[in-house]
Amino acid sequence: MKKLSIAEASIVIGGCCQTCTDSFEWATVGNNEVCQAVTTCTDKNGVVTKTYQTAPASSCKSPG
Repeated sequence: MKKLSIAEASIVIGGCCQTCTDSFEWATVGNNEVCQAVTTCTDKNGVVTKTYQTAPASSCKSPG
């Protein structure tokens, strides 16, 4: 019998995929509004994670 890694087992048990979308949002940092690139990922179990990275202000719509 072969031992499987967690990654290999997740493929066998119920699929393997997560879906991600990218968006741009304004966020308040201190007293300043900054544009953030937001990557939202949902794994096969429905767990949502978001990662944020500073983006150019021209990428975001006007705040408010």
